[in-house]
Amino acid sequence: MPLPKGQYLIKDFIDITIEKNIPELNELEIIYKDIKKTLSYNELLNLIDTKVILDMHCVDGWSVANNEFEGISINTIAYLVNAVNFKYIALQSSGGYKSFVFNDDSIINSFICLKINGKPLSKPRGYPMRFVAPNLYAYKWVKYLEKIEFTDDKPYGYWEDRGYSQKARVNLQERFEKN
Repeated sequence: MPLPKGQYLIKDFIDITIEKNIPELNELEIIYKDIKKTLSYNELLNLIDTKVILDMHCVDGWSVANNEFEGISINTIAYLVNAVNFKYIALQSSGGYKSFVFNDDSIINSFICLKINGKPLSKPRGYPMRFVAPNLYAYKWVKYLEKIEFTDDKPYGYWEDRGYSQKARVNLQERFEKN
């Protein structure tokens, strides 16, 4: 598959992490309105329903091609807390990094990733889990994921608050917000 416009191929991931101290938590909190559910890493492993070969595209222009990702579809995660009508998905890492995605067609095929190339995520890749949105730039792929909330209130996003695109759709080259 050809690379999206403005991207160039590299051989391996470049690990970018803004958090200084990342506590190692092995559970995911899922919230929708007044429903809260916490699942352990082992419980999440038993829910894996997605296995795909993907390219990862960084907003800086580099791409890594053809890695196998395994995890739990965003639809399965939403089902666990009966999330049906919401505008955003708020994402938070155990180190405090936050981002969000819109509940629109750009999150189709998104999932919580637990494995890359048949192995558990390494620490630099976001162990124990990360959010993956194949249609979005990688700053939306929150590493060290500890909380996901389905909400109508617009969440805070670290890079979005610094001028990066709120939507971040790769196919539209949405890298930065327009003034």
